Amino acid sequence: MAYTKEEIEQMKKELGITDSDEPDERDLSNLEYVLMPRASTYALGVEALRTSCLADPLNAQFMFTQDDNSKIISPLTFEENIKARVDDYETLFDENGNERDLNLRTRLFNIWLDSCTGIAYKAKTTKFKIVTECSELINIASNFNSKYLPINYRGINSIELDSSQGVYNKLLTPEQILEHPAWNTAVQDKSLLKTYTDLVFKLNSGDERMGFWVRQNTAKDELRALFVVNLDDYSFANGDYDLDSLAYFLRVTQKAP
Repeated sequence: MAYTKEEIEQMKKELGITDSDEPDERDLSNLEYVLMPRASTYALGVEALRTSCLADPLNAQFMFTQDDNSKIISPLTFEENIKARVDDYETLFDENGNERDLNLRTRLFNIWLDSCTGIAYKAKTTKFKIVTECSELINIASNFNSKYLPINYRGINSIELDSSQGVYNKLLTPEQILEHPAWNTAVQDKSLLKTYTDLVFKLNSGDERMGFWVRQNTAKDELRALFVVNLDDYSFANGDYDLDSLAYFLRVTQKAP
């Protein structure tokens, strides 16, 4: 369910959360990542994330501003999930000064991470659009239980890409990733994309370790969520995802004093 502005304000009041507790920019520095329990659908994962954030006095999850200027708690974007992986890996010591071992530093690489970044497909074509903060996904009803959200593709305001004009649905080299149109659209911070790519290939041997998976020639216009997944030491951006499948989300909280 999507909370109204009034409901959010009431819950914040009951929990003692003030506006000063809310991040006014999408800044992931000096924050901690909490991996939410597995949800049985994307929509239930969003709902559980929102409920958990509202119950956390140190909540630092980002808010999405809607057309009516009301705000709603938002899952991380695809790019923010990538940054979370890099930041967590580069955190060498815990809050007590103890060295974090490699298993802890790579914990976010060992699971897929769902995002609020949408990928819209134009029916019976190889064309698609990536929407960084997708309102339809952020506001998804908690009882939604279908493979995709039906949409009017023409109404999606985003840059159009074409999977017939690039290398998709196969493994790529680091050089191909850094020049890939979809990877560069999903991760617009070029320095972050290079750091992440270097890290994936550092942690896993082989010349081709990353890829971008999409659907093609769908029967109808479709909206799905873009997520990052690791499988058998490979790292994929995956837009071929059923919304009625299992979901994992990251929650952001402030480091405890």
